[in-house]
Amino acid sequence: MSEVTHYIKIFIAIAVLVNPIEGIPLFITNTRSLSHDQKLLIARKASVAVFIILLVSMFAGRYVLELFGIGIPSFSTAGGVIIFLIALQMVIGKTDSGEKSLPSEPPQDYSDIAIVPLAIPLLAGPGAISSVIVYGGRSSGLVEDIFLSVIVIVVAASVFIALNIATRMEKAMNQTAIKIMTKISGLLVAAIAVELVFTGLKNMYEQSAK
Repeated sequence: MSEVTHYIKIFIAIAVLVNPIEGIPLFITNTRSLSHDQKLLIARKASVAVFIILLVSMFAGRYVLELFGIGIPSFSTAGGVIIFLIALQMVIGKTDSGEKSLPSEPPQDYSDIAIVPLAIPLLAGPGAISSVIVYGGRSSGLVEDIFLSVIVIVVAASVFIALNIATRMEKAMNQTAIKIMTKISGLLVAAIAVELVFTGLKNMYEQSAK
């Protein structure tokens, strides 16, 4: 029974850090002109990417970061900066009413957002990656590895479910409501980004002070 509780705690910890709900505003904003099938493709691609990122991080992330001399605090800071730029686009981006916008990016595959910035660094961000690295490092053998992998699969599935629900939410909202939600969500995403940068810089300072 204690083992079940242990794995439930791990699942809750990873699920909270991934927080599929955070991906909904960005998903809706960047897929409003796409068809239902295209949106499902992006949702599926994002959930698979989250699964791969977390699974690789669990078993090899620690060694990859060490190979390139990258610490979790640096990863957190870089991810925060990227998310903040995305949030800025959400808040002051161009709309039908002719608002100011950031310089547009070159045309790209519509599904590219599934990987960056949706899967990483927004969902499978520094917090989630560092947590699975820790849990993977504590694994005592094959059985625990299997249970941890199942947890990652369930978390990735929750990402797909959340993004799939987002497409249904969008149908029930008019364009004005979506724009208002985008602006408000942009502020929330910006706050998340600032927190990531602050945490990263704080941890880097604490490490250098030791």
